[in-house]
Amino acid sequence: MKKLVLLLVISLCSLNVSQSQEWFKSIDIAKRMALVQDKMLFVVWEESLDYPYALLYTTSNGDLLITDLSKDTSLDAVIWEHFIPVLLSEAEYDRLAKKAEGREAKYIAKLNDDSIKIMDVNENILNLKTSSDYEQSLSSIIKNYSLKTTFLKQDLINFSQQENFTTAYNLGSKYIDFALFVEKDTREEIIDLANLYLEESKKHLVTSNLEEKVAYSQRIDLLAIKEDLVLDNARRANRFLKRIVEADIAEVNKGLYNFLIYTTFTLLKDEENAALWQSKLSEVDLKKTELILNINN
Repeated sequence: MKKLVLLLVISLCSLNVSQSQEWFKSIDIAKRMALVQDKMLFVVWEESLDYPYALLYTTSNGDLLITDLSKDTSLDAVIWEHFIPVLLSEAEYDRLAKKAEGREAKYIAKLNDDSIKIMDVNENILNLKTSSDYEQSLSSIIKNYSLKTTFLKQDLINFSQQENFTTAYNLGSKYIDFALFVEKDTREEIIDLANLYLEESKKHLVTSNLEEKVAYSQRIDLLAIKEDLVLDNARRANRFLKRIVEADIAEVNKGLYNFLIYTTFTLLKDEENAALWQSKLSEVDLKKTELILNINN
């Protein structure tokens, strides 16, 4: 029955969106819609629109439009096409600030300022690059952050329903793979978002009843090397790999370790050493190495 009610609410929301293009004021409803439509959230503090709020947009004809988002709704349809827009009430601030405790200064600054925030359905901010508070380019935001989250969907749902080591780790790991399919300028920010979840997984690991905690902790460390490879830092990855004693790698992590070694040698164009590890990789991992190589060439 609850599922039927939720589907009805979402259907009505969809109808309302198509008719009025009004922004959501309930972030909970917006998050449900974002899950259904596989989109990111386009978030603005509601009170920031009490003042002129400039937004730039370059049309398909190359014309530059400058609108005032506080009173001009002409770009709402464009925003809805790519995101789920939300006007976030100041009443939500304390909750989001508490959630952000311990995060980097740039994250806190982005949460606090009046600029547009692109969030995933778990309310974690993606676009942490410095931007002007006065003028923001909708065209650039669309280019870099209009992401179809179908690839992440189940892991986003799992984490939203229950936060624990497994759901946080799986989503963080999935975001690293997701970084292979986004714009180059966005890749590092996706990795930063992945690390938010991996940090959460570390916290849960400490208090969990899971066996082989050391192996899981080691796996998270190995994922940091994978991030370097995705970001075309093969030399840095190689330095970290040289510090690892192969005999210390847990059995459950050997497949990932082999992948990291092979991919690092491949990116460094060390064909002789790469060949020594190639037979240890699955077809899936070989294709992933090829993809990493392609995006970094």
